[in-house]
Amino acid sequence: MRLLYLIDSLAGGGAESALANLLHYLAEHEPQVECHVATLYPTPEKSLAGKNFPVHCLDLPSKYASSGAVRLVRFLRAEHFDLVHVHLFPANYFAAWASLRVTDVPWIYTEHSMWNRRRRFLALRALERIIYSRFERIVAVSESVARSLIQWLPSIGPKVRVVPNGVLLPPGYPNRLPGSVGDRATILFVGRLEYVKGVDVLLRALVALPPSVTLWLAGAGAQRAQLEQLADTLGISDRVKFLGFRTEVQQLMLEADCLVLPSRWEGLPMVVLEAMAGGTPVVASAVGGIPEVIEDGVTGWLVPPEDPASLAQALITALGDRDRRRRICDAARARVAASYSIDVMAQRTLALYAEVLGQSVASQPASRTEM
Repeated sequence: MRLLYLIDSLAGGGAESALANLLHYLAEHEPQVECHVATLYPTPEKSLAGKNFPVHCLDLPSKYASSGAVRLVRFLRAEHFDLVHVHLFPANYFAAWASLRVTDVPWIYTEHSMWNRRRRFLALRALERIIYSRFERIVAVSESVARSLIQWLPSIGPKVRVVPNGVLLPPGYPNRLPGSVGDRATILFVGRLEYVKGVDVLLRALVALPPSVTLWLAGAGAQRAQLEQLADTLGISDRVKFLGFRTEVQQLMLEADCLVLPSRWEGLPMVVLEAMAGGTPVVASAVGGIPEVIEDGVTGWLVPPEDPASLAQALITALGDRDRRRRICDAARARVAASYSIDVMAQRTLALYAEVLGQSVASQPASRTEM
């Protein structure tokens, strides 16, 4: 089976990381599957591309270049693939238009978030209904993403399948017992410095934590200067380190005492799964697919979004009782191993491909929850 994955780029991000995990797994464990990647834009030097799969670039001059669909059609006609799996916007728009010209291959699309700016405009709903109708199946990375998408476009409900993101389980599990907030402690945020991620809420929560607690912000984004100004205004600049975009996220998690994700909305964030798999306790907003993974006080800590006081209290709790931290970290790793490992994701994805390609022996298509 020869597969093409179409995505904007392979720069660092949750969707890109999930795709890279899947590609490396298929290359290592499924020799009958040949995977290729096509990106809309040149792949940056610091990317998730690897030697296990070839990467083709459509080299679009700008994000919304009208030549995107034309270049994709030309590429597909020069190659042969059994199935095309698309990730992110605007790749899904280009793919939908290209599917009108390339009709001999099935198309699948993965929805990674429960909200996007396009949903602000009801006038776009009719256009999106057409775009999404061009795909044989639409994968949602969590039940919450599936529900929000179907609420936006009810007609595509029968096509939606839930296949959660998957992460690699580290071979070793760090036997560490970080100190309480009475000692020096480090909390880590990984993600884009954008409004959706709620870093401003986190900075306000840091004010209520002991001065011994330091915050690392790993990521880049349009709000960096604004967040630096906020940290200065709050008088916590000396406790906040802006690390910029980093590729060694797993190492940062091992060095930090807690991962925090105060997002305003999410799909199923890879960084949460990676932290849980590697033994780093997680405090996160109860939005999107996060409550599907984290049970408050059992596999992590959940807080309401937009609530600095609750976030600060949860962080104090997470950095406190060592024995409870260990129990929660053990339960979190077991949760990820059972339902969110890369092998679980890969097998569910391959089963979906078989369904689409007509290779499934099932007499009826699998239900959304079965996927």
